[in-house]
Amino acid sequence: MNEGEALSGQIGFQIQMLQSVAHESARLALEPFDITPARASALLMVRANPGCTQTALGEALNVNRSSAMKIVDILEGRGAIRRAPSADPRANALELTDEGRTLASQIDVVLERHERKFFGTLSAAERAALLSLLQRLRQQDRVI
Repeated sequence: MNEGEALSGQIGFQIQMLQSVAHESARLALEPFDITPARASALLMVRANPGCTQTALGEALNVNRSSAMKIVDILEGRGAIRRAPSADPRANALELTDEGRTLASQIDVVLERHERKFFGTLSAAERAALLSLLQRLRQQDRVI
């Protein structure tokens, strides 16, 4: 179907369409590990932020409390993360288990391979520039 001139020139629409395709491609790449891109992202986020709370994880992933709880419950159920006492007695600190660290390392390899393949039509310099631009846009408060 033709996007039309209005949509084909909108950066937001192009990002939305690309995200959909990239997500499906990542889902297929992660399928052998029986993990979704959202759960893989959560696992890698906990690895980068050991001791974070479920609330902080949900905020970082931009998901609501119940979705964050579901992700944490699933990752905990498969032995990848554990809840530990935190400084705030009302919250738990999230930590990777040994199994979670192994899974995170495997995910790193798969996602790096996926990124190289998916964005392979771009040169290394173009990929770096695109990443830099996207990160810069994300750092600004864009909710209008």
